[in-house]
Amino acid sequence: MAGVGFDLLMQAASYAATQHRDQRRKDIDASPYINHPIQVAEVLASVGVENVELLCASLLHDTIEDTDSSEQDVERLFGPEILGLVKEVTDDK
Repeated sequence: MAGVGFDLLMQAASYAATQHRDQRRKDIDASPYINHPIQVAEVLASVGVENVELLCASLLHDTIEDTDSSEQDVERLFGPEILGLVKEVTDDK
């Protein structure tokens, strides 16, 4: 994977890491929250998912739900397709 797709994937990973930087998982080790979205993306990639937008959405899937990131932020940075995927897996509070 090279070029624009790779750049977008790295941008999503960086954004998710920044948004989740102060969060911890509720596991016994209180591991960094970002480990969860990375693991989701890794599982998708390990079963053959190569769609960059879907992999980006997997990294971003908890940003709207669990951080101060808004739908508008995600759309501005990653476009309407990725926002749509993120919204599909975001709990409606």
